[in-house]
Amino acid sequence: MNYQIADLIVSYEPKHADFARFLEPFIYEGDREPDLVLTYTEDDIEAMHKRMVEGTTVSEAESFGVANLFNKRIIRYGAMLVHSSALVLDGKAYLFSAASGVGKSTHTRLWLREYGDRVHIMNDDKPVVRMYGDGVTAYGTPFDGGSGIALNENYPLGAIIFVERGEHNAVRIPSDKEVIQLLYFQTAHMVGAKTAEAMLQNFDSLIRRTRFYVLTCNMEPEAARVMFRAIKENER
Repeated sequence: MNYQIADLIVSYEPKHADFARFLEPFIYEGDREPDLVLTYTEDDIEAMHKRMVEGTTVSEAESFGVANLFNKRIIRYGAMLVHSSALVLDGKAYLFSAASGVGKSTHTRLWLREYGDRVHIMNDDKPVVRMYGDGVTAYGTPFDGGSGIALNENYPLGAIIFVERGEHNAVRIPSDKEVIQLLYFQTAHMVGAKTAEAMLQNFDSLIRRTRFYVLTCNMEPEAARVMFRAIKENER
């Protein structure tokens, strides 16, 4: 079966029904040849399932494993998965990324309450960013991380925001060095030397094409308003 993910044609045969359901909106029936042929066996899924936390389904293990494989293969196309919640505001995608447990999804849901029809979540775990010329496009993927939110959409990337927990709400601009460190832990970092070099080149290209912020916040609605104001002020 062929799928179109981040404008790449991906050949893969899903093994479990729940993951196949998330792939359905991405089915490709055109004439393009596959850019990527992914192979992930039942043995691979079983091995991944054993390494994951108790309560994870085999379908979630398949999704996680295929996402990792996909992420490593798309590096040469100037693309990467970013562990984040992709929120769409006024026609642009904003990726909120954080270490597990910090509350990136909780934060983006504050935006749904604050800004209503102006916003929606495109993917709540593993959207893709892909660079074209001077711009960057953010794509939804079928890799939902168990959230159930995995839309087949794409928008220009507005910014990537790294979320940290704090008592008070504040926004700052990180250095390029800090951005590379933060991105590294939210993308594929278990890669060989040659792939790692290409990945770092992608980081450099992304830094030159988009805005980055660090948001220190609590989980009150004001946190969304503080970040919204910072975005709009810097887009003027």
